[in-house]
Amino acid sequence: MKKITFNTPLMSSIAALSIAFIVLVAQLPALVAAVLTPSLEGDPTGERLVEYLERHHEDVAVYTARFNGRSLFFKPKAPPPPPKARVVDRTREEEPPPPPPPSGPPKSYPGPSILFVLGDEVWFHTGLRLSVGEEQDGVKVISSDPPWTVRLGHSGGEYDIELFRRRHPGLDEDAPASGSRKGYPGLKIVEETAKRQ
Repeated sequence: MKKITFNTPLMSSIAALSIAFIVLVAQLPALVAAVLTPSLEGDPTGERLVEYLERHHEDVAVYTARFNGRSLFFKPKAPPPPPKARVVDRTREEEPPPPPPPSGPPKSYPGPSILFVLGDEVWFHTGLRLSVGEEQDGVKVISSDPPWTVRLGHSGGEYDIELFRRRHPGLDEDAPASGSRKGYPGLKIVEETAKRQ
C-alpha cells in the first residue's frame, strides 16, 4: 500500500474544501427556510387590476341608475303669479311737488364786497386778500384791470365787478343837434357880418 504524502498541493486542496464545507453548512438553515417558506406577496399588478375593475363596475351601476331614473319629458313648474296691481286712491287731491331748486349760479355777484384793488391783489371788506388766480372761502380772483374792473368767481359763476366807470370827456356825451348851442359850454358862435370882397 502506497503511503500518502502530504505535499503542498494536497494541503491546499484540503484547506479549500474545508472552507467551502464550513460556508455551506453555515448557509444551509437560511436556504432550507427560504425553500420551505410560502410566498406572502401576490402579484401587485393583478391586485390593482381587480380593484380598478370593481370600481368600474360600481360606477357603471351608478350611471345606469341615473339614466334609468331620468325622464326625457317632464312637466315644468308653474310660473309665478303676477304681482298685485297697486290701487291708487284718486279721490283725494295730490299735493303738487315742491318747486325744483334754482339751477345755475346767481345772476349777480353774491360774495363779499371789494374794499379796493392794488395791482393784482384784491382786498375785501371781510379782511380777505387774494391775488389773481387764488381762491379762498368760495371767492376766486380770475382777472384784474385796476382801477376799473375785477373779474371774480363765486358760487359756480363768473362776475365782472365795475369799480370805476370809464369816462371820456366829449366822447361819452351825445352830440348836439345841428344848429343847437347846447352841449358846448364856453363856445361862442360868431355870425358872419360881412363878406370878403
